[in-house]
Amino acid sequence: MHSSLNNKAVKWAAWLGACTLGLLAGGCHHRNLNSGFGVAWTSLTTADDVGQFTSYLVTVDSVVLVGKADGSVTAIAVPETVDFTKLASLSELWAAASVPVDTYTSAIITLDFTNAQISVMQNGVPVRATIKNAAGAAPTTIAVTVNFDPANEPTFQPTFGTSNALRLAFNFDLNASSKIDLTTSPPTVTVNPFMSVSTTASDTKLIRVRGPLINSSVSLGTYTAVVRPFFDEVHSLGTLTVFNDANTIYTVSGTTYLGGSGLTQLSQTSAGSTETAAFTTFEPTPTNSPSITAGIFHSVYVIAGSTLEDFYTYGLEGDVIARNGNVLTVRGGTLFANITQTVQYQNLDAQVTVGPATQVSADGFSTLGTLDYKSISVGQHIAARGLYSLSSTGAVNLDSTGATTNTGSVRLQPTELFGTLISSATGSVDLNLQAINNWPASVYSFAGNGASAAQDPTAANYVVNTGALTLPAAATGDPLWIDGFSAPFGTAPPDFSAEAVNAEATEPATLQVMWTATGTSAPFATMTSTGLTIDRTNASFGSGQLRVGADSVDLMTLGVSPTIVPAAAMPAKNGLPLFAPVFSVGPGATTTAGAPIQSFNGFAAFVTQLTTTFAKPTPATQFLARGFYNPASNTFTASSIDVVL
Repeated sequence: MHSSLNNKAVKWAAWLGACTLGLLAGGCHHRNLNSGFGVAWTSLTTADDVGQFTSYLVTVDSVVLVGKADGSVTAIAVPETVDFTKLASLSELWAAASVPVDTYTSAIITLDFTNAQISVMQNGVPVRATIKNAAGAAPTTIAVTVNFDPANEPTFQPTFGTSNALRLAFNFDLNASSKIDLTTSPPTVTVNPFMSVSTTASDTKLIRVRGPLINSSVSLGTYTAVVRPFFDEVHSLGTLTVFNDANTIYTVSGTTYLGGSGLTQLSQTSAGSTETAAFTTFEPTPTNSPSITAGIFHSVYVIAGSTLEDFYTYGLEGDVIARNGNVLTVRGGTLFANITQTVQYQNLDAQVTVGPATQVSADGFSTLGTLDYKSISVGQHIAARGLYSLSSTGAVNLDSTGATTNTGSVRLQPTELFGTLISSATGSVDLNLQAINNWPASVYSFAGNGASAAQDPTAANYVVNTGALTLPAAATGDPLWIDGFSAPFGTAPPDFSAEAVNAEATEPATLQVMWTATGTSAPFATMTSTGLTIDRTNASFGSGQLRVGADSVDLMTLGVSPTIVPAAAMPAKNGLPLFAPVFSVGPGATTTAGAPIQSFNGFAAFVTQLTTTFAKPTPATQFLARGFYNPASNTFTASSIDVVL
């Protein structure tokens, strides 16, 4: 896919720069200056659970906002290639879009599936799917209309610059947007895009701010970058100043720094040619006007320089399922060539060669000690850079040795294990390993990971070093989800070093229900302003799955249907809104006027809309809830709900 070369790209609307000094004071206030425009900090994400999808590469063409005074305004007009499976664990700052002062009631998002690359996992292997629309034809462009919550419509006041910046958080519900049929060969995916949008995010994910460096200020603890999201290498979708502190971890061209030393190192690199990616929190901030808020993007960690990307090497991100000497076998890799902006998902396993000159670093961690090519082991999620070639079978080979003129590198990225507890002791857990990053444990060959062949890890007794972490209460056989890094190659046991250990109640969960044929207008056994339950006896009930990470439970195997309750909104420390649940209902993508998706931040208003919808009657075909499941109380606390009609 060639996002930057797409002929549909049109001139980008005027954009407003970030105001570093003004933001430090709570916004840019230039006396009576009035640009007539406000800034919409648009972000894009998907749910933590991507289900069976291993890739979902689609072009997002544009965003149009519909204002009460100005009507339709194009906020984003640059087509961008997006892999929605990469947005499961983060949000992406899409644009700092300049829009006229107005109150906006809805957004229209246009996606282009013409060159989409969608793959699903089948028997532990990624398989490219045939894509169809609801009519059974090959899809092209599809528009999705989403109404804002009438109680939280974005309103831009006549102020200057980023003192009137508002967050617009878009969420593409990958599972609600797609139906997978594994009975065909290859599998078939029917797409009907479903999205929600809100002025406050429904999650607390880190937000990636990607783009080339403009300037930096070591004394202020900031740097400014062009907003250039996803895989884009050409366009400028605004600018943003990122705020840093003494705890910000920097990896600059493969070397890790902490705090001010990292920003100093970044400030000495070349503006314009140094690529940066800050993984940030968003902090709403007050301004001089009670009705206007601004905000700060505060970096937790920053990656910059050649190990992030360059024009001389290709990038490959995926999971190491085997290592033979210095050759890594990578499954589910996404290949990216910066210079041509080519993005390709690899259904065939790729080979990455490393060596003593390979630069090795860990994203967002400064406590792992000295890393080298021996630090890369089976089970690790990586992002590698190197020289690209293609084997006779069509599989990708990447030379990341750095032995020639290229800057061969590998970035270690946090990896998630899922398994059941065998036993635990101080600083250690033995796990019956079921999956690593959603791939079944059976696809991994751990040969060579051990200090000797006899010590090679086994899935049936996988040893995790938990260090000083406080472990959740768990009995033998209970499921655990563990985030961290595989032990260096040839050093196990332990087989893995944990950074977090979660029990079921604290691991993100998804509840998905599908109804057969045309659906049902009575999907719930109970529905009140405080909660609801699925009616499993409904004649149209097709299937129900409760998924927690890589674990999946048939809803029918539970004694009673879980009670679904709304998550509570969460304010920032200064009392401004930071997190609010989002509940949506609608038919998905539609060209029918008057039938948009309706998003709500309040659960009672959402239930009122459902009551009206089902009274018509209009049947529901899918239900998706995201949040946390507490097995002790059989309660699902939902931060988002999508009801597809």
